[in-house]
Amino acid sequence: MGRNTYSVFIPVTPEYFSEKGLSLLVNNIIRVKKRLNPNLGVDGILVTMLNERTILSREIIKTFANMVKYIRDNFGMDIRIFKSKIPISVKTGEAILHQKSVLEYQPKNKVSKAYLAFAQEWM
Repeated sequence: MGRNTYSVFIPVTPEYFSEKGLSLLVNNIIRVKKRLNPNLGVDGILVTMLNERTILSREIIKTFANMVKYIRDNFGMDIRIFKSKIPISVKTGEAILHQKSVLEYQPKNKVSKAYLAFAQEWM
């Protein structure tokens, strides 16, 4: 019986604690690859709840890119950061309140459009 291949998908917010959490998560993925499942992969990192107007968001995204480069160079894991970014919007919370996806609630909203663009990129 062959080993199953599993892959993880990592959503992150452009915030300081997400940066630290991503670092810890990647360390755990590397350990799992070494000890339990060498076939474990990472589909990619999706930045969510992005406010492009803030310096913090832009700086954290740069830090994510540097982290991915470090992981590739030192551990041989090529993790991509998806080009699609999901913006922050109150419409997401409103959709949840109405027990709908944001695509159902506001199909023309910037978040809905971003998720559709991401789906195409991921496929």
